[in-house]
Formats: sequence, structure tokens, C-alpha cells
Amino acid sequence: MRFPIFIPLTILCFCRPTKYKAHYLFTNSKKTYSYPVGIVVKIKSRFSFLFRLIKFNFVESLYQTMQNNNPTLQSLFDEASSSLNCGLVSKKHALKSALGTGYLVSHSFDGLHLEYFQGSFNENTRVAKSSNINALEISFLVQGEKIVQCTKKEMVQSEQEGILYFSNNLKGTIQYYKDLPYRELTVRFYYEFIKKHQLITLFPKLKKYTAANDNCINFSTSFCPRTQEILTDLFTNEYEGLLKRLFLESRVLELVSLQLQQNPNKQAPQSLVKKMYTVKNLIAKSLGEQLSVKELSKRVLLNDTVLKKEFKRVFEVTISEYSQNLRMEKAKELLLHTTKPIYEVSDLVGYKNPTHFSAAFKRFEHLTPKQFRSTYCKV
Repeated sequence: MRFPIFIPLTILCFCRPTKYKAHYLFTNSKKTYSYPVGIVVKIKSRFSFLFRLIKFNFVESLYQTMQNNNPTLQSLFDEASSSLNCGLVSKKHALKSALGTGYLVSHSFDGLHLEYFQGSFNENTRVAKSSNINALEISFLVQGEKIVQCTKKEMVQSEQEGILYFSNNLKGTIQYYKDLPYRELTVRFYYEFIKKHQLITLFPKLKKYTAANDNCINFSTSFCPRTQEILTDLFTNEYEGLLKRLFLESRVLELVSLQLQQNPNKQAPQSLVKKMYTVKNLIAKSLGEQLSVKELSKRVLLNDTVLKKEFKRVFEVTISEYSQNLRMEKAKELLLHTTKPIYEVSDLVGYKNPTHFSAAFKRFEHLTPKQFRSTYCKV
């Protein structure tokens, strides 16, 4: 019997059993075969060159695809009740018990949509944030802390902060931390509401932020005292029907006004998580320098021990490992797509001694830079 071992097993060799607990299928014209992931280890040693090629060209895209399959926030809830009163559609959803405790309340009418989320998750939870509809959106985080990722940019939204952005062609994710209580209000303005209140006149002011941020997050600001008062009113009001519609409409318009009056360049005190993202960005922008932990800690006003501990907690990797991985990935890119000599590549990724660079690269990739370039280079 023919056993189709070549393609499916080479793919399997780079799928970690702890991350992808599954059987992989291969179908030919007569029969479908299933291979358990556990047989990978024995096969890998016999086809090392081929496996390295598969890893380089295939696994990154597979992993990226799996990472992109995040659920939406709404899909984590079960609908508990809904009502329609004077054109106001109200719904209440309960967070699935396996995921945590909490609820999501929404109100919609005439191109205005409000969502109020309160609760906590049992595990770190990443949800998809995407939209193909042109809308203006404001997120007010009253309590908690989350990571907002859009295209290749990440930002930390801390409690008592609001962020305003266009949601047209928006594709990103939001990460919530486990066991952290959240209270958040999201307000979305669609064309009908924008036209009714002539908010279109504000778009020239907002688009300059949009253009600078790849149609994603525009700016974040800390709450002013009046913003906090309005949010408290929105969370606690007991109006119904037409009175509730009028109340919600008036309050959200005031929130827009307050948000636009705030100075987006005003820096609020950074939380620990924000400082970790600052360190991450500093490392990424300074690959040619090899910043020490001591220097990084000075820049974010933390002692060395706290910085190392918090960085590992937030990113699940040490500062040294993160820095090394970035340098090696950058080196691979330069080796593959440029004709720069190896000593110059070494300098660009922070190694002043090419011999030290070659040794580090071989530990990382199991090939010297010269061997890697001759094997994979397409220049």
C-alpha cells in the first residue's frame, strides 16, 4: 500500500504538540490518512535540511493564520434578554461561565450604538476587533487594563483613559488580562447619527490622526472630571423608552465634545504594563545598540529586578531572549534580501565582533550566516 509520507509528515514536524493538539490529514485520490502529531520527533532527524526549508517557508504563515482566528467579544456572551421600546433596541448578554463572570449591555437607535461591559476573565483573553463599516468609535475604560493591537502597532489602554478612532477597514485585536475586573463603555457612531448631528465637520481634524496611524487608533486621553461624571450617569440611569433615548443621545454628544477638547499629546503617568511596552519598543528601535537592562530600567524609571520580572510576566519571555530573537530575525532578513557583507549585517544587529555574531546566529539557526545565505538566499 502506498503511504503518502512526504508532504504531510514534513508539515507535521514543526507543529508543536503542546500548542496544536490534533491529527493532520492528507488526502489522495483514493484514501484519507491521519497522522498524530507525536510521531514528528523520530522523523525530524532524518530530513533535517528539508524540515528547515518547510519551517522557514510554511510554519510562520500557519502560526500567523491560527493567531488571527480570534473570537469577537460578543461571541463570548450568551444573550439573556432583549427589548424594543420607542425605537430603542436594548440587549443584555451574560459572559459564558467557562470564560469568567460578567455581562454586556447594549443600546442601539438611529445610528448610535452603546456597549457597556463589566466583568472579569478566567484566563488572558484575546478578541478580534474588525469592521468594514465607516464609523467613529470611542472606548472609555473605567476600570482594568488592555492591549489594543492594530496592523503592526500596539498600545496599552489603562483605566480612566478614552481612545477615539475610525473603525473603517479596522483589523486588530484586544487583549484582556485574567482575574482583572473590567468596566468599559464603547460608543459607536454610524453615518445616520453623524449626519444628523453634523459631526462630519469634525472629520478633517480627526483624519490627520488617522493618516498618521494607518487608519487605526488616533489618540488616547485621560478622563477629565466631567467625563467621569457622565460615565457614572450612563452606568446608573434607570430611564426607559423615549426618555432613555434622549438621555443617551445628549450624554454621548457631550462625551465626544470633551474627548476632542482633551490634548492627545498630554502624557499621563505610565502603568507598569505601559512601561513594559515602552521597553519593548526601545529594544526594537535600537537593535544596533544592545541596550543593557540597567539602561532600559533608567529610561522607564524602574529598578532592574522589577523590570526583568514584569517584562517576563507581560510577554512570557525574558528581555535577553526577546532582544536576541529580534536581532536574529533581523539578521535573517538582511542575509536573505540584501547583499550586505556579513560583518555589516553583524554591526546592524548590534554585534561589533562578526565572530560573536556568527556564533550567536549558529546557536539560533543551526547554520552559520554564510551557510544560511547560500542555502536560502534569493537575491
